[in-house]
Amino acid sequence: MDLLKVLIALISSLILALSGHSAPSKPLPTNSNPAANITSAPKQLNAPTYSQIQILGSEPTESGCPQEGHIKSPSSFDKASVTFDNQTAGDLKVYWIDFQGNRKFYSNLKAHSKYDQGTWIGHVWVVADAGDKCVKLESANAVQQVLVIN
Repeated sequence: MDLLKVLIALISSLILALSGHSAPSKPLPTNSNPAANITSAPKQLNAPTYSQIQILGSEPTESGCPQEGHIKSPSSFDKASVTFDNQTAGDLKVYWIDFQGNRKFYSNLKAHSKYDQGTWIGHVWVVADAGDKCVKLESANAVQQVLVIN
């Protein structure tokens, strides 16, 4: 089931990127409330066809990490908010994947803590361990979502 969510998020990001939307140069600051000015529901996208799905890498795909290096954040006008929920015993790092596919550091995430981040629908986020190895990669695919890391 997690694989399907990751694939749909990746295809959604691709569709948004191809639609030609533009966005500010980086996600919203952490102290903003992106939900405050939202007047419409998130766009509903069609499910990908079998020929549009491509599994990258040989790692377990539940983490989304095999897609890192093959994906970038698309332009978007739709604000979103992601809550990163670290349910592990270790500290983690939160990175935004920019429009060129590069990591941009945003926050340290202490063990057993949460972090709210304003962003845009389709933008890609990586959670990495202390050694910067990807633990989870996911796109913001809802106006408000929680990304649990366990």
